[in-house]
Amino acid sequence: MRITFSTKKGWTLVYIVALLKVTYFIYYQSNIEGTVFGGGNDADYYNAYALGYASYADAVNSWPTLLRFLNEIGFYNRYIITWIIFVTSLTLVPYLYYKVVRIQDEKIEPVMVVSIFLIIFYPTIFYLTIDIYREVFMFCFFLLSLQLYKKNLESSQVKSKIYFMVYLGIAFLLYFLRPYLGFALAITPFVYLIFSKTKRYFKTWIILYFVTLVLLKIFGGIDQILLYRENFAMFSGGKSTIGIGLIDKNPIMFLVYYFYSIMTQMFGLFFINISSLIVFLLETIPFIMALIYLRKNIRFMSKFTSFLLTFFVIYSTIWLLGNDNLGTAVRLRIPSYMVIFASMLIVYQTKIVAGYEKIKGRRV
Repeated sequence: MRITFSTKKGWTLVYIVALLKVTYFIYYQSNIEGTVFGGGNDADYYNAYALGYASYADAVNSWPTLLRFLNEIGFYNRYIITWIIFVTSLTLVPYLYYKVVRIQDEKIEPVMVVSIFLIIFYPTIFYLTIDIYREVFMFCFFLLSLQLYKKNLESSQVKSKIYFMVYLGIAFLLYFLRPYLGFALAITPFVYLIFSKTKRYFKTWIILYFVTLVLLKIFGGIDQILLYRENFAMFSGGKSTIGIGLIDKNPIMFLVYYFYSIMTQMFGLFFINISSLIVFLLETIPFIMALIYLRKNIRFMSKFTSFLLTFFVIYSTIWLLGNDNLGTAVRLRIPSYMVIFASMLIVYQTKIVAGYEKIKGRRV
């Protein structure tokens, strides 16, 4: 059965979801104290730090430091900043995401609809807009960095260098907001450069990936990340901690438990409550479908798509090694999911253009 897509109905769905989010957000901000899903500790901590109730030594990243700076110059208001974050999630983030996935001047409207819908609909992104979380601010810079690297691939040598330097500058900034993300962005271009020269040896790369992980484990190259993972054991009372330690495992069991970590955190196969099941259905199922689509259409992958997939592997590897909490995983995997959805949309456009050129060639 052929599935057709109506852009008019797609836009209607986008507007409905956006309206529902605005309605709920206003209701939430006006009537609900605390948090809906049992989170909020990060936001409460950020607010306490901004107001000076915590010492400078307690800052876990640059976000609370920025909020305290705003408070010191008289521009901090938790309610107003939350509104700015929410509006940004409905406007700037979808716009930047579409700029990343768009591959030509002539717009393919279904791609615009789907890309905007993905961001506006994404449940976890919405949850991260109901208080002063750093993620939306971070995603703006993340998407801007991807757009800059796309420009780097498309531009002349001089412009390319400028785009690349700005890209590295944003990666440096993101490192202070979330080290996993900033570090992955910084090293991806160099790994991609090697991969682009040897991508015909794809199976060899897969073997090399796991061999490298084992060697890093044996020689202590990832001990700092694995030790950080051990800290999640203290949160086991919330039942969202998976309970997988990797620091003390032999090479074989390390790979076994790492694979288990992928299945539970990346693919969400760790159902602890109804929320985890809903997130699996609304976020992970589309992600799996996007992966299947990419696998079936691998011949249509562009240079930029290969770059995105390289980032996906590097970034996902880092946070899968360092995280052992399902709630945190849902937040950490957003960039991983975003680049896979972006790759799917880019491949779709490439396929459409290729089909058009083929038909055009037959008519000549």
